[in-house]
Amino acid sequence: MKLTRIALMVSVAAMAHAPAYAAEARPGYFGISAGHATVDDFCEGSSSCDDSALAVRFYGGTELNSFANLEFGYRYIDDVEASGVINGVGVAAAVNGHFVDTTLQLGMPETGPFKVFTKAGLMLWRLNYEAAASNGFQTISVSDDDTGVALRTGLGMSYEVSEGIRLRADWDLLLDVGDEDELGETDINVFSVGPEFRF
Repeated sequence: MKLTRIALMVSVAAMAHAPAYAAEARPGYFGISAGHATVDDFCEGSSSCDDSALAVRFYGGTELNSFANLEFGYRYIDDVEASGVINGVGVAAAVNGHFVDTTLQLGMPETGPFKVFTKAGLMLWRLNYEAAASNGFQTISVSDDDTGVALRTGLGMSYEVSEGIRLRADWDLLLDVGDEDELGETDINVFSVGPEFRF
């Protein structure tokens, strides 16, 4: 969690300088990324499990200054699945998620084709659950969903391919997603790449 604390402290420091640039028209951008999400501890106690899934994110933002961006995004993570046998009863579960986030992003150097950045922000999450149990004679299926608010942080880098187009790679850490009182909380790691268009 040390990385999270550092990112949050740097983010707060950058926010203090943002009002000075609020009156100016700042460059904007939008992009799409796709990649791989892994859910921590999802496979514990399962005989068959896939704790990774496709993740897609759409995002847009604006430059606050030469090193800070304010970004908004929507991410979908496809099903992660687990199955096993409990007291002779076969059980299976699948979970997918929707995430809406706002993030402060800090990057260096201020000029040049390459940029490395850190980020921290908040997100609204919604998890959709499906589960089934069968004893060989009868099958019972249920579905449910949970919503909540959590922190996100991460690192990334981008490269200016041409004027107005950058190629971007991200690592995102989604912290404490889920309801602790029901199915528990977990962290989700997402690695993704995609194009970014600036205007």
